Amino acid sequence: MTDHNFDNFSLNFNKWQKNLINFALKRNLVNKELEKYIKSFQTIDSEIYKALFTAKEYYNKKHRYYNQKIKRLKQKEIEFKQLLGYVNREKRSLVEPKAKDEISASIRYIKQSVKEIDDNINNLSNQIEEESLDLDEENNIIEDIKNLDRDKKINLTHLRKLEQDLLREMHHNTYFKTVRTIEILEINLKEIIPRNLNKWSKKKVKIHRKMLDLCRKAKVFENIKKQIEKELLGAKQATDRYLLLYSELKNQNKKKLIEEQLRPFKNRAKAKEKRKIKTKYIIKKKRLKKKFRNEKLEIALEKQKSGKRLDFYELKLILDHSKNKE
Repeated sequence: MTDHNFDNFSLNFNKWQKNLINFALKRNLVNKELEKYIKSFQTIDSEIYKALFTAKEYYNKKHRYYNQKIKRLKQKEIEFKQLLGYVNREKRSLVEPKAKDEISASIRYIKQSVKEIDDNINNLSNQIEEESLDLDEENNIIEDIKNLDRDKKINLTHLRKLEQDLLREMHHNTYFKTVRTIEILEINLKEIIPRNLNKWSKKKVKIHRKMLDLCRKAKVFENIKKQIEKELLGAKQATDRYLLLYSELKNQNKKKLIEEQLRPFKNRAKAKEKRKIKTKYIIKKKRLKKKFRNEKLEIALEKQKSGKRLDFYELKLILDHSKNKE
């Protein structure tokens, strides 16, 4: 191997080694980046799952709160029904005061009177607007309206006094207290409690649906996470396979590089060996040919001695042999 060829081989071999080292460094960097990405993904996944878990806890807390509200309302409903039954029994044992009927009748009469006054005022006002009246007639109607309005105010004042009297009597009288209690209980049982039960039940159903949606989303996210992790693992395995194949290719390139550098020397050695083999073959061929000619010559000489007829080739052999002797 000449110095020039050796220098080229060393240069190419060193270059190949440097490329291999650089590739190994890049491969390690890729692996580190991939591991970093996976860890970041797992951290993000953990944070998201933690947020979902916190939200779920919040919804659970709300759900328990609504259940407690509904439970208390139902308990209150039972208590109110029991209390209503008791108050109704108490009412049956009480006598309704007569004053209530008298005051109530007066209140109804005054309210009816106020209504009639309002109707008369409206009729007189319409008469002024719709009919053609002279000035005296219009003034008389206006005066009548003023009188009616004054009577209305007097009736309203009297009405308020009667209502206050009735209220005081109801406030201090056991019978009226009982009736008022019954009214309050019935309003609660028929309106307030059902309305509140409906409100909290709707809130409970709504929050329960949100909880179910959240659980479904968490499940979907878990499946997506597993799929992505699977794909990441597949990508890493594919990268490893690629690196292995690339490394094998590099090794093949190394062998190829050496073979390319040694090929001129191998070619010269092969040519020399080929020439050597060819020379041996020619010598061997000549020897065989000479042996064959000698054998044919001996046969021709024997035939000549015995007086047998010779062919052209045999005659030529004998003549050539004679010339060689001379």
